[in-house]
Amino acid sequence: MTLKHLFSLIYLFLLLAISSNSYAQEQSITQGYDIVVAGFRIGDMTAQKKVNGTQKSYEINSLVEFWFFGKVHVEFIQSADYENGQLMEAYTHSISNRGDFETFVNWETDHYEVNANTYKFENKEPINQKVYSSPATLYFEEPKDGDVLISENFGMLTQVVEEEPGVYAIDVNGNTNTFYYENGVLQKVVLENSIKNYVIRRKDD
Repeated sequence: MTLKHLFSLIYLFLLLAISSNSYAQEQSITQGYDIVVAGFRIGDMTAQKKVNGTQKSYEINSLVEFWFFGKVHVEFIQSADYENGQLMEAYTHSISNRGDFETFVNWETDHYEVNANTYKFENKEPINQKVYSSPATLYFEEPKDGDVLISENFGMLTQVVEEEPGVYAIDVNGNTNTFYYENGVLQKVVLENSIKNYVIRRKDD
């Protein structure tokens, strides 16, 4: 074997080892949900969690279409990135026939910069404390009573209230979202709405 071939084999071995190590470190979980109003399915939602070392990321994607005095179409993306357990970035983007809206939440040295712009709501008040959870995490991790969250969509603090074992409520800009768990696994979310409450229901495997 020539020296050139030996170096080529060593390089290939190192490349495969690095790729294998990166793959082993990153873990991904995905769960699907139906979005239901008054017993009728109006859309789909997918929640994904990725873990890579000290980093965790969450992404929620949903698409809703229904008829309510005209066609309603809403695409919604919600994401949150964590480092060593702390929320570092959060982002939402909604695309609808009521307009397009984006919210950004970013950790800057000792506070969160907030630039929230959603339907009929704006917020640029900074948050002057570290936070370790947000609504996106609740799709994968059962909270505890008193946990403090940042709403990715509104850039506001909210606190978890345990209503009974496995049932937790948070107030999001005046509306109550209630999360229901069985054996630590989220089964459904009931989201309060001024027109009609709707349900996010875990799909069967």
